[in-house]
Amino acid sequence: MKKPNSRLAVTVLATALALAGAMTSACAQTSDLPTIYSRGQISYTSGGVGQDEEQAFKQEAPHWPLALQFSGPGGQFIADVHVSIMKRDGTKVLEAVSQGPYMLVKLPAGAYTLHVEYLHQKQQKNVNISGHTAAAFRWNVQ
Repeated sequence: MKKPNSRLAVTVLATALALAGAMTSACAQTSDLPTIYSRGQISYTSGGVGQDEEQAFKQEAPHWPLALQFSGPGGQFIADVHVSIMKRDGTKVLEAVSQGPYMLVKLPAGAYTLHVEYLHQKQQKNVNISGHTAAAFRWNVQ
């Protein structure tokens, strides 16, 4: 029976640990999303302030069933948008305030009505979630 080469085993183990650390670091760098909140079956995150966070939202958006974007006059980004998502039967599934110009929401497939409010001005859109859906809201108030 051959005696194992301990030097080779140490080298292989060190290489594996280095690769695992590099992969973890790379994942952390691409996941600059703010805190993800859960309410029952619904998860969401919002933000997008700063270039790194904005890039993270744009990169992650296709992986979430619903991506929302909020803007004001001239396309400027806004925050503190009140968001209420309801099933078409009137059941409220989420009520939250967006902390930035982007909000990503994981919710089951189905038909929903989005109610959003910024500076006492309300908007509403109907969406059907069956894969990825995006909706943009724009206000002309300062």
